Order: sequence, then C-alpha cells, then structure tokens
Amino acid sequence: MLTTNEIRKRFLDYFEKRTHKVVSSMSLIPQDPTLLFTSAGMVQFKNMFLGKGKLAFRRAASSQICFRTTDIEEVGNTARHLTFFEMLGNFSFGDYFKKEAIEWAWDFLIKEMGLPQEKLYASVYTEDEEAYELWKRYLPEERVVKLGKEDNFWEMGPTGPCGPCSEVLMDMGEDMGCGKPDCAPGCDCDRWLEVWNLVFTQFDKDEQGNLNPLPQKNIDTGMGLERLAEVVNGKNNCFDIDLLRPIIDHTCELTGLEYGKDEKVDVSLRIIADHVRAITFLISEGVLPSNEGRGYVLRRILRRMVRQERLLGVKQSLLYKLTGKVVEIMGDTYSNLRSRREHIATVTKMEEEKFQETLDAGMRILDGLIKDLTSRGKKRVIPGEEVFRLYDTYGFPLDLTKEIAQERDFSLDFPGFEREMEAQKKRAREAWKGSGEVDMGFYEELKKELGETLFRGYDFSELTSQIRAILKRDKSTNKVTKTEEAKEGEEVEIILTETPFYGEAGGQVGDAGKILKPSGKLKDIKITEIREEDMEAKVEVFDAKRPVEGLVIHNCKVVTDNLKTGDVVVAYVDVSRRQDIARHHTATHLLQSALRQVLGKHVGQSGSLVAPDRLRFDYTHSKPLTKREIDRIEEIVNSAILKNFPVLTSETTLSQAKDMGALAFFGEKYGEKVRTVMVTSESLSAPQYAYSFELCGGIHCRSTGEIGLFKIISETGIAAGVRRIEARAGKRAYQYMKEVLERKIEEITEVLKVPVNEIVSRLEKMVKENRALAKEIESLRGQTVSSSVEKLVKKAKTVGKIKLVSAKVEATNRTILRSFGDQLRDKLKSGIIILGAVIEGKVALLSVVTQDLVKKGYHAGKIIGEVAKLVNGSGGGRPDMAQAGGKSVNKLDSALAKAEKLIPKIKK
Repeated sequence: MLTTNEIRKRFLDYFEKRTHKVVSSMSLIPQDPTLLFTSAGMVQFKNMFLGKGKLAFRRAASSQICFRTTDIEEVGNTARHLTFFEMLGNFSFGDYFKKEAIEWAWDFLIKEMGLPQEKLYASVYTEDEEAYELWKRYLPEERVVKLGKEDNFWEMGPTGPCGPCSEVLMDMGEDMGCGKPDCAPGCDCDRWLEVWNLVFTQFDKDEQGNLNPLPQKNIDTGMGLERLAEVVNGKNNCFDIDLLRPIIDHTCELTGLEYGKDEKVDVSLRIIADHVRAITFLISEGVLPSNEGRGYVLRRILRRMVRQERLLGVKQSLLYKLTGKVVEIMGDTYSNLRSRREHIATVTKMEEEKFQETLDAGMRILDGLIKDLTSRGKKRVIPGEEVFRLYDTYGFPLDLTKEIAQERDFSLDFPGFEREMEAQKKRAREAWKGSGEVDMGFYEELKKELGETLFRGYDFSELTSQIRAILKRDKSTNKVTKTEEAKEGEEVEIILTETPFYGEAGGQVGDAGKILKPSGKLKDIKITEIREEDMEAKVEVFDAKRPVEGLVIHNCKVVTDNLKTGDVVVAYVDVSRRQDIARHHTATHLLQSALRQVLGKHVGQSGSLVAPDRLRFDYTHSKPLTKREIDRIEEIVNSAILKNFPVLTSETTLSQAKDMGALAFFGEKYGEKVRTVMVTSESLSAPQYAYSFELCGGIHCRSTGEIGLFKIISETGIAAGVRRIEARAGKRAYQYMKEVLERKIEEITEVLKVPVNEIVSRLEKMVKENRALAKEIESLRGQTVSSSVEKLVKKAKTVGKIKLVSAKVEATNRTILRSFGDQLRDKLKSGIIILGAVIEGKVALLSVVTQDLVKKGYHAGKIIGEVAKLVNGSGGGRPDMAQAGGKSVNKLDSALAKAEKLIPKIKK
C-alpha cells in the first residue's frame, strides 16, 4: 500500500532525476483573467507553451491542485469523477517529445507504481502513427486503440496551439463496466479508467482550420493523483483512498450513518466528501460565497452539500466540522490550510446556516409547484418564471432545482428561465445607467491605438507631457467619444503620453491636481521656472482612473482657455493630497502586519480603500475584535511609526516575489513584472526579517515615521468570515482625535451644566448620589416585595394537602423574582410556589418547592418545565428551585391558572 503523499513524492522525484524543474502548485485562483479557476497543471505554464517571454527551464514537473465543475453532476454517481483533485504532470517546452513522454510514462507506471501490465491499454489519435508505433514497443497491438478527434485531440481554442493526445487506460474489470456489447476502450463507463493523458502540442491551427507545424513542440501531461492512488492500491473507487475515505467515515461518525449499505446514501456521502475538499481549499485561498464569479461557484457547491445533508436526514450544521477533517488530512502538504482552519470553518458554517433558513421555504414552493402541475395534468415542466423565482428569491442554484425536479421526473423550462434572467439584467442596466459604468472595450481599443501611458509618478510629482487624446462623455448614455479640442468650462477625459498622476488601482484612489498649458514663449523654459500665471490654459484634474491596465485617464474640467490633441502641457500632482494618501497606504501595510501578529497568519486582505482622509481594510477573520485586541493593534502600528522604519520598493518577477514571501492581495491581477513594498525591521533589510513585505503598485511613504499617527475608527463585520477596519493616519488621525476629544468634553459640560475644570468633581458627586439612591431603591423594593408576599400567602390555595401559591408578580428582573420565591418559602414553611412575571417583554417563570415536599418526590424543575410549555418556553433546575422562560406573554395568566391541575401529575 502506498499513501498519496508517497505517490506524489515518487512522481516528483522520478522526473527531478530526469532534469525536470519541480514547480510548486500554483493557487486555485489563476492570474489568467480568462479563467475562473486553475483546472489543469499546464495553466501556470501557459505563457511558456505559447512561447511568450524567456524560458527559465525547458522541463518541469508538478502536483497541481485543480478545481472543475464540468462533471459536477457525475460526482458521487461514478467511481472516478471529482470537482477537486491534484494533477500530476510533466512538461516539456521545445525539449523532448513523444518518444520520451511515452517511455517515461510506461516506466513510471510499471516500475515505480507496480501497475499490472496486462490491464493497461493506450489510446491514440487515429492519425497519429508515430504515437501508435511507439506504444507498440510496450503493449500488444490489440491494446493500442485508435480513437477519433473527440477523444484524442486537444485544442486550446478555435485557433492556436493544438495536437493529438494519448491516454493510458486501465481495465478495472467487467463488473465495473456498463454491460453493453460494444463496451471497449473509449466507452464512458467506470471500466476503462483514464490514468494518464499525454498531450503532444505540435500544431498551430489557423482560422481556415489548417494544422501548421509548430516550431516548438511541447509535452503537457496530466494524471489524477486520486485515480493513480486508487489503481496502485487495488481500489475500484477513488473515494476509497486515504484522501477521501476518512472524510466519509467522519461524516458517518457525526451522523450515525453507515457507508456501503444503501447506494443513495453512499452517493450523498461521496458528494459531500468531494465538495468539502473543494470548499476548504477555495475558502483558504480567499474565495467567499457571493452571487457572482468564483463566489457564486463556491456558494453553489456549498448549497449542493446542504441539499445532500437533507437527503441524508441531517438538519443540524455539519459541513463546517468536516472542513477540519480536510485540514487534518492535507494540512501537512498544504500548510496554509492549518493557518486558516478557523476561518474556513466559520465561513462554511455561516453559509450553511444561511441556506438552511431558506431551503425549507424554497422546498415548500417547489413541492407545491410540482404537486399543482401534477394535479392539473399539466406538462411535467416547471415554468421558467418559477425556476427564476427560486433562483432569485430563495438562492436556489439552477442545477439544484434541476436535480430536485429530475428526482420527481420533471424537467425545467430553460428558455423561460433565460428570458427572466435577461429581463432582470436589462432592469439592472437601466437602473445603473449613468452610474459611471462604461464599455471597457472602448478603452481596450483606445489603448491599442495610442499605446500605454508611461507612469512616472513614483519619481515625479510634476512633469512635461503631451496630450494624446481628449475624450467626452455623454452623461445621458454614458458613451465616450474622442474629440480634438476641449473648451473652457467643459468636463473631459485627457490621456497624456506620460503622467505623474496615479490612476486608481489596488484600492488606492487616483491622484488629483492640475494640467497647465504654457504659452508659446515659455515652452523652452525649465518646468521649475514656470509660473502658473504665465500659463495659457488651466485644467483642474479631480481624479485619475485606470479603466484598463496600462492606460491612465485624467478626469478634468477646463478652467481657462482651450486644449487640443497634441498640445504640450505640464502636469502637476496635488502633493499634499498625495502625501495623505501615501500615509494611509503605508499604514495599511503596517495594519495588516499587526493584524497577523495579534490574530494569526490566517488573516488575509479581502479588499481595501486608500484615500487622503481615511483607509478601509477588509480582512479574513471569524469574530469581532475585542477592545484589548484593537488597543494592541494600534500600539504595534504606532510603535512601527515611531521607529521610523525605511520603506523600500523594488521590481522583480512574480514568482521571485512569492518565493521571497511577499504577500499578494486576493483578486488583484499581477503581471510577470511586479513591484514589492518592504517595510524593513530594525537594521535588517532582508525580506524574511521585514516588518511587512507585500506586492503593491501604490504610492508609499519613504519611511514609517512620515505617517505620524494611526487611529482605528471602527471595526465591523461585512460578510461571512470577513471583517472591516476603518482608520485614519497622519494629520487626519490627529484631527479626528482632537475633534472627538473636544466634542465629547463640550457635550459633557453641556449635560452637567458645569465648566470644564469642574467636570471631575461634579461626576464624583453624582456617583456618590447614585449609590445612595440605589440603596434607597433596593430598600423600597424589599418593602414592596414583603408587602406583596403577605397578600400572596393569604391567597394560597390547598391542592390535596399541599399549599400552593401560583401567581403573576411585578418584577423588573430575575433577582426580584427570586426574592419573591425566597420570602414565600419562608412564610409558607411547607408548600409549592409557581410565579410568573414579564421581564423585558418575555415570560420569566420561577418554581420553589419546600424541603419536606422534595422528600415526598415533588420536583421544582419538573413543575416549571410543564408550566413553561404552556407559554411556548422551556426550563428546569434543582428539585427545590427552578427557573424557565417563555415567548407567549399573552398565555401567562392561563398557564398559572392551570398550575394546580399539574401538581398531582408531576410528582416524581
């Protein structure tokens, strides 16, 4: 038996010995903006396959975590399908080709993994004679199968790199097959298990469909670790391996279910086991449930799991407990799971409980629809508008509604659903018209036409430039068009050849300032010698944006004169405003470091805003900060400010930055070249000793001392497992503290009606007076209780031979209620007391049984429990005294009246 960890290591070691660079798994969240998730091992090598950039190595091997939902409906129903899996792969970028790829695949499977040769087959593309002949060196001809383009030809898209592929298949036995007479390699049943896929990228497909030979031929292979572990260990199901079976067993422990007795139960258990691995890794990498993009996919599989829980008869929260099992199994290999364990569980539990609240309501609607359609003899199709209502109002993912409908032999009106969805999008577009949203395609084309804007704001706050384009926006349609001239009073967007203005990005707002056009006679004068009054035209820049990467637009208003495309201008950034922004940005980095020190390494940035007057920082954490934690975080940040650490910036490659330990912001897109910002620690400037080390393209202070002061204004929750801090830095923090302090003092003097120098003495006097009044009130309450007790004793009833006081009393808290009980017990000597009161809008109940009746078997806890049921509540306690609560205030009087009938029944 080999563990999956041993198999993974053997694979990587095997190819490392054959001069492959072993590359760590990339994130499930790829840098490629065309992909939602990393779905194959080749994703991180895409540019190398396309011949973009310099090759750092020509051979590579990896074990890549992957996530796919293409076969989500098959998961659990087959022995081989998963949404989350690890893909082992070896890659060649213009180095070796088919001969070595096939030879090493065979050698590894037979010699390293010990797979039975007699059960292995190979499939090749029907026109790939080279691969066919190569495989015949290792397998009998009858076990090398030629298949068509659909099975054995890989294409990246309609055009571009492509090529034949070859799959290594294992015959899992007739009992795993579909039983069809033509069942053979290529059949989509569990008998013919694809173990390894070898892709030979050798062609470039043009728009006419011609396959032209590539100058650089590549190898891209992929083998599912889970499937390999299955066959190596003689299993017939990937859910029986050491990465998945413990999750199923743990689910059974928590639910009392048994795996292997009922196929329907087994399917649900397998779906949960697969999906919980997926959500654990997705949440660990910063994905949170939402209604769009990656967050929607996460929400979708989470809700599929809750649905499976219900099918298993489980109604309590379960899934968050299973994420801990995933961390236990895979945390040694993927250490970030351990640091985010609590965060993963919290997000899962909150989303699970949220959906449980709506699931029942949605199910009732769906059941009612199906029942109504059935009773009316209608076509067994659920109308599109009803499917959309379930999706839009109750959060039912479309595939979940489809699954439930199919269980009842119903289908969905998909065209009707799409019409409703499009109608909603249209309404949303109308609602947002004029909100500032524009067609990014316009700016993409503009960037192709003009080229990128050269940003020089890291080094300069003012420089001479030239106007490349002037844009005008129609406010009624939000359409942007080019124009040659901007006239006085007009609001326009200006694009310069180069600019000192930072365009809004990475959470940092854009710069503001001015653009000035010198008169003709001043064009040869140095920028430092130009006076504003000598300018021919003046433009106020109130914002700078970056609608697409590499293009900076300046939102402006022409104050005086006119501007034309091609004009030479001088661009000035508002330096004071930029310094305020820089203070808040560098403070944000210090804040994240402090949060990780105080709360743990699971803390990660989920969003931010850096403005001149404040900063906002969203971070992953499961619970609100305590006052002590906030104080500690402020102390750490302000200590770093006082130490005046240098802030160093540099450019490097993305992979090098990550290798050095730079933190990356989830959701941000990084190019191959990245900028790092390091706040050094004491006298050490190496990244591993840095106070803070992050990928960041923003504007920063040169040293932490420039920040001056840091103050947290608020800390709140904004989503499942995500908190938000708002804070101020520099003079804004000083202004805030000064304003708050002065305002509070003014309010206090107004309330107390004393001057500032008498506040303390007046408060001391008030505290003394309050204490005296509290004692007096307590004395009066005691007298009131005593008076009421005397009246209640006189009204005591006799049930059998037992004295009973059952009454509603006036009590503002439970202490007074217990005082009633104590005094009545002392007065009665022998008896049972049942009291009720309305405290803060809810029923409060108390039962007291004297010791002589306790010895005879009467139990206060049992008595109060029965009375509580009558007011929609519950409670219990000791035999001599017990308390309870209830919701139905209007039923309190009748409940107390019925108490005497309960006494004979409750005797233990």
